[in-house]
Amino acid sequence: MLVKEIRQTLMGKTISHFNGWNGSSDYFRIGHIVKDRTSARVFPEKGKGFGIFIPIKAIPTLTEQGEYRTKNEFEGCPFEEVWKLQTKQ
Repeated sequence: MLVKEIRQTLMGKTISHFNGWNGSSDYFRIGHIVKDRTSARVFPEKGKGFGIFIPIKAIPTLTEQGEYRTKNEFEGCPFEEVWKLQTKQ
């Protein structure tokens, strides 16, 4: 996906993210997007906060279904990561 496509798809929508490994969560309206190699990093506004990394491959599912889940394992401990996109404004 190109940066332009990602911006058109995500800009202005509300995202929530939960990382089961460390229990962190975040929730905000997307105001700034930076594309990394395999992910899009979204922020509430430019220069504010750490942001949320969204895998590029997850964006189509996230926009169509409103949710994307992935299960991982680190040092034998399973955990889940969840992204939710609120499409209705």
